[in-house]
Amino acid sequence: MVPNWNGGSSISQCLRSLIAQVSPANIIVVDNGSTDNSVRLIKKEFPGVGIVVKKRNLGFAGGVNAGIRQAIKYNADYIAIFNNDAVADTRWIEQLVNTLANNQHIGIACSKMISTNQELLDSTGEFYTSWGLPYPRGRGEPVSDKYDQETPVFGASGGASLYRVEMLKEIGLFDEDFFAYYEDVDLSFRAQLAGWKVAYVPSAIAYHQIGATS
Repeated sequence: MVPNWNGGSSISQCLRSLIAQVSPANIIVVDNGSTDNSVRLIKKEFPGVGIVVKKRNLGFAGGVNAGIRQAIKYNADYIAIFNNDAVADTRWIEQLVNTLANNQHIGIACSKMISTNQELLDSTGEFYTSWGLPYPRGRGEPVSDKYDQETPVFGASGGASLYRVEMLKEIGLFDEDFFAYYEDVDLSFRAQLAGWKVAYVPSAIAYHQIGATS
């Protein structure tokens, strides 16, 4: 599921990468009141992609929740959230699904997110300090094998992660009071408190045009 707001310049590449996954998935775009050509472009170039059109910008949390509710109606077991300014490796969804399918106590699986020039890391899972400050592990570091081990982490970036529907039904969806930013950390925190785990899956790779969606 891809939230979109005026992402006409980047969403085509994003959707092509999701359509090209070796493990096919239903794709939903939630458009948050875009004023560019996003909706028209998606309907014309990607007729097989579902689209939910909102009249106004509900923020990341509100847009994502609209897509989650739609996916739950389709009886999905897992829901992936992917930024419209990112491109997925062809095995991205396969690797995340395998992790959740093989570990029933894991509620969220997150990706190795790399800058689009493939030089710097964006996120290898979210950490949380004793000062109450969340931060993306590895951000700004050169791409290397340093974070190539699957490991538990505190939280998952909403930019490229897979969520277990069973967990979402238990703990609730994203808190829309956040609008944009930290809603993913909050949801990870609630998951941890409810006994669910978050896994970092380095073989699930997404290339992110950092800041474009913002």
